Amino acid sequence: MKRIYSLLIGGCFLSLAVAGCQNQKPMDAAMMSMKADSVAKSRMQMVADSMMRECTSNQAMWVQMKADSMYNASVAAMSASK
Repeated sequence: MKRIYSLLIGGCFLSLAVAGCQNQKPMDAAMMSMKADSVAKSRMQMVADSMMRECTSNQAMWVQMKADSMYNASVAAMSASK
């Protein structure tokens, strides 16, 4: 969780630094706030999508391990009954 927050904050600072280096017209406080919110929301969505993919992958791996375990137990039970 700390990693996610540090990535999010780092991404916000980096994007603000890059935006600040571009020679654009000066933004007022409301525009800066809207831009920061937009960048933060996009970074949060990116992190959420990444976590969802990882969770789905871990869940699929766990289900496969459980199915293999049940299959092996059933094979062992059938072998023992013969």
